[in-house]
This record gives sequence, C-alpha cells and structure tokens, in this order.
Amino acid sequence: MESATESIQTTFLNQVKLKLPPHLSFVDDLAELLNISRDSSYRRIRGETVLSLDEVKKICTHYKVSLDTLLSPNSEMVTFNNRKIDQTDFTFEMWLKSVLSNLEMICSFPEKELTYVAKDIPFFHYYAYPNLAAFKMFFWMKTYHRYPQFADTKFYPKVISKDLLQVGQRIWDRYAEIPSVEIWSDETAVVTCRQIQYYHETGVITTNQAHQLCDEYSSMINQIQQWVKNGIKENNTAQFGMYKNDILIAETTIFFKMGDKRVAFLTYNTMNILTTSNDRFCDIMEDYLTNLVHKSIQISTSGEKERAIFFNYIQDSIQQLKKKIR
Repeated sequence: MESATESIQTTFLNQVKLKLPPHLSFVDDLAELLNISRDSSYRRIRGETVLSLDEVKKICTHYKVSLDTLLSPNSEMVTFNNRKIDQTDFTFEMWLKSVLSNLEMICSFPEKELTYVAKDIPFFHYYAYPNLAAFKMFFWMKTYHRYPQFADTKFYPKVISKDLLQVGQRIWDRYAEIPSVEIWSDETAVVTCRQIQYYHETGVITTNQAHQLCDEYSSMINQIQQWVKNGIKENNTAQFGMYKNDILIAETTIFFKMGDKRVAFLTYNTMNILTTSNDRFCDIMEDYLTNLVHKSIQISTSGEKERAIFFNYIQDSIQQLKKKIR
C-alpha cells in the first residue's frame, strides 16, 4: 500500500512533469537537475526513494512549482511566481528574454492557444515595426520603470539596442505561430496615441518623430485589421480571433492552453507579471474568459459592420492626433 509520503511525492512529481514540453524526458531532466542516475530518478518518480528537502527546493526553484496546493488541497491560497522588472535583478532585457523563452516553450506543443484581454494592444504586435517597437520599449523603461540612464534622454530609434530589437522580432515570430484570441475595447488602441502625445508635449519626441510614429502605428493597425478580417495571422496558418468589449475589461490578462496544461498571467503596475498554473485558479480564469467572450462582439471573420466601425474609430483617433501635433 502506498504511504502518505509516497502519495504526496508522486503527485508532486506528476504535477512537475506536466510543465515539461512533450518532447523532453522528465526522467533525464530530473536526473540532470539533481545530479543523480536515471535509475535513481525513476525511483524518486515512482516514490520508492523519498526526496530530500534540498531536492524538493531545487525542483520547486527550477520548475517554478509550489507544494502549497498539495499540502493544503482545500486552501483558498494560490501561489504565484512574481516577475517584477527592476534595474538590477530582473531587468527589462531579462523580462523580454523570459517572454521569448515562454513563447518558445509554448510553441513546442502541438496543441496551443493564447487568450489575451488587452488594455493596451498586445505588445507582440509592436515588434514587427522597429521604430514603433523602439518607442514603446523606450517609453516602458523611461516612464514606467524609471531607468536612470533614460531620465534626461530624448527619444531616437537607436537609443534601443539592436539586441533588444532582435529579441522583440523573435518574440513576434513565435507569437505568429500561436493560435490566438484577443479581446479589445475602444480604449485599447488609445493608449499608444496618448503616449505619443505625452512625449511630444513634454519635448521627448519631435513633431516629425510623432508623425512618423503615427504613420507606423496606422500601418500596424491596418495589418491587425487584415488578420481580423481573415481570421488568420499573416503568412501563417495560426488562427486569429478578435472580440470587442467595452464594459468588462478591468486589467490585462493572458491565458495559455497547451494541450491539458494551462498557465495564467496577471499583470500589475502595467508590465509586472504574476504567473500561476494552479488548477483551481486556472478553472476560475477559464470560466471568466469564456463568459467575457460570450458577452463580447465578435469582429473576426464575421461582424463586418462592427469590425469596420471599430477599426475606423482607431484610425480616426490616430489621424486626429497627427493633425493636433504641429
């Protein structure tokens, strides 16, 4: 008869295994992490050898899992992984590379889907437009995260390194492979307009730069509108759905499904991220997103009139801003 210790350990390791892409061997990965043989790894997975506390700590740290839900299955407590951007321990560059790493992992699954509830246009889109991407990254680092090296710096495209832009391009490439559903409101596309206006009014960008950014932003919106019309991402077979909801979007929420695996990303303070794969929380999140979709207007593939009105409103906002900036 299986002991309580073996039962907890087996359940714990099975939960860890679910986090691995299907092409990776959990036995080999665990053996390498703990510096043990494959046979020893098998014995731990089967519960024949009890994990030490040091091994449990290594596993939790490496695979970003928690024992909380196993030790307190009826608890309402949910453990999140917190990634807060700063200037030393978790820089914007590290945040960007972690996004790429997550997308690459998700792309390795044959079945995958991304649902994105957007207060600002999902950041993936910007990386297909180098000048606009450089502006957004500069704005995030200077204004949101208060990087001291940008405190008195005015914007120019080369202020953002080629390395960061290349990571951004790779993020866009991976994003283009993932079937997605995005939920926008009328306010979603206004955020970048306000950022352009703010930086022009405070002298961080010139009138010419502001006009160029408006033109590139308009081009990006045209591309997204084409995706929405076709229900598919550019040069790709990945499906792309969009819904409009002006009432229920309270915060940016990102939800990935990879086969039977799920992970939820909640943003706070604009770009910092709380992440969890807790089953109960993901159930709640999936139910919320399903309800949100049902209470929204579909503007991808169908809903031609609503789609035209929505994107005309966005383009009018961009053109009105361009006229206002002199």
